[in-house]
Amino acid sequence: MATEVQARVADIAASAGGVFGVAARSLHTGEEILINADEPFNAASVIKVAIMVEVFRQAEEGLLDLETRVRLADTDKVGGSGILQVLSSGIELPVIDLVRLMIVVSDNTASNLLINIVGADRVNETMRDLGFPGIVLRRKFMTVPVAKPVPNSITPRDMTGLLEKIARCQVVSAWACGEMVRIMKQQQYNDLIPALLPVPGDEDELLAGEMPRVEVAHKTGSVSRVRHDAGIVYVPGCDYVVTILTKDLPHPRDGEDAIRRISLEIYRHFAGA
Repeated sequence: MATEVQARVADIAASAGGVFGVAARSLHTGEEILINADEPFNAASVIKVAIMVEVFRQAEEGLLDLETRVRLADTDKVGGSGILQVLSSGIELPVIDLVRLMIVVSDNTASNLLINIVGADRVNETMRDLGFPGIVLRRKFMTVPVAKPVPNSITPRDMTGLLEKIARCQVVSAWACGEMVRIMKQQQYNDLIPALLPVPGDEDELLAGEMPRVEVAHKTGSVSRVRHDAGIVYVPGCDYVVTILTKDLPHPRDGEDAIRRISLEIYRHFAGA
């Protein structure tokens, strides 16, 4: 029963300290697991999913071309996660590769370049139009000094709702949703939601023609005392969406371990494993 798994999830969260927010929903039955689902959290890099949605929306409307090349300048480079900050100035990358860098390796420089292109206000307008006012992009990543001290924010319920719309091809277009899922499946930070699930790793060998038991399209995020992961979990006949957010973690490693254990509990519940 959902009440039982929700109690187990709450116990795991309590053992790590801090504040946890969880929103998981079966894409087949609509059953939900909710803890602090409407609580706002510092979005960290999870909000990059919303930026990606806006890029594809503007491309679909002909406002930008995904193949347009963007020149990298020294002044564009910021710290934190990503690779562009150490590459040569003057290189040019197509918009679609900036999206891939933003999601797959959480590149902050790529993210800021995309915000320059699509506009933060347009990201927020699109999130409101989709019914997710709790997803708010207020500032760029790793800028010094910080122009706006209030962080970007998301809620577990709204983030899970956005991922559900992507999974159901209800954002922008079916093609755009397919591309966004493809990019999120290429995520290179897989130590949270997927870590304890039966997801094939580099060391695993599938038989010819065999499909993986579980695939995860997701986006992680972290800042001081904050660890997040949110994604679409594909299990044959038991697909679901899940967002696990944290704040005020006394020991972030304990928070990471709790996210992994919560993810496994949710998987076992929805997949009947």
